[in-house]
Amino acid sequence: MPSKASEALWYPFDANWYRAEYGAIMDALLSFSDHELEQWYKVEGASSGHSPNRYFNEEWYRVNCSEAAEAITNGTCVSGFEHYCNGGYKSFSPHYLFSERYYLQRYPDISEQNLQAGGFVNGYDHFLRSGDKEKRSGHLFFDPNVYMQNRPTDPNLNSLTPFMNLLHSAHTLPNSITLSDHFNPAWYRALSPDAVMAVEYGFAPNVLYHFLSTFTPDRF
Repeated sequence: MPSKASEALWYPFDANWYRAEYGAIMDALLSFSDHELEQWYKVEGASSGHSPNRYFNEEWYRVNCSEAAEAITNGTCVSGFEHYCNGGYKSFSPHYLFSERYYLQRYPDISEQNLQAGGFVNGYDHFLRSGDKEKRSGHLFFDPNVYMQNRPTDPNLNSLTPFMNLLHSAHTLPNSITLSDHFNPAWYRALSPDAVMAVEYGFAPNVLYHFLSTFTPDRF
C-alpha cells in the first residue's frame, strides 16, 4: 500500500475549488495565483479551519475526531487535514458522507491486501477512484442509486459518478432531496427548527449534516 498520503486522490490542494468556496468571504483570495493561494492556505487557511479541497471537510473532521482536536490544541498539528494525512486516514472519516469503517466492513473484498495491490492509500482513496464508479456506498446515509434518482438534472454534472456529482453540487442540495432511505429532509426540517436555523445562519451546510452532527438515538 502506498505509504504517503500525497499519493491519494483526496490529498492535492484544489485552488479553483478553494477560490469558489472562500472567495466570497475573502476577496483578496480571488487575485492570488494558484501557488500563492496554496501557500496562503498552508500559512493561514489551514489553521483557520478551511478545507483544502472538496473531498475533505475540515470542520466535520475537527468535531468528530477528538484525537485531531487535541493535536490542534496542543500544537502537534495545525489542522484536521494535517492530522488526517499523518495517519488519521487509516481509520477516521474525512467527510460527513463517508465512513472508512463502514466502507471496509460493508465490502470485504476491499481488504488491506487488495488496497495494496491496487495502489490505494486507504478505503476513501479506493472509493473516490474506483468504488464510486461501481456505485458502492461509502456511508449508510448515502445510497448512490437513491441519489441518482432524486438529483436535479444538470448537464454540467450528468456525466459524474454519484458521490462526485454530489461533491460538485451545492452544499444545500441535501436540504431538498433524499440521499438514502434512512433520512427524509422534509421530516427533519419539520421536527427540528434548530436545524433549519443552523442552516439559515451558516452553522451547518444542510439539514443532513446537522442531523449527523447531533444524532443521538434517544432524541427520536
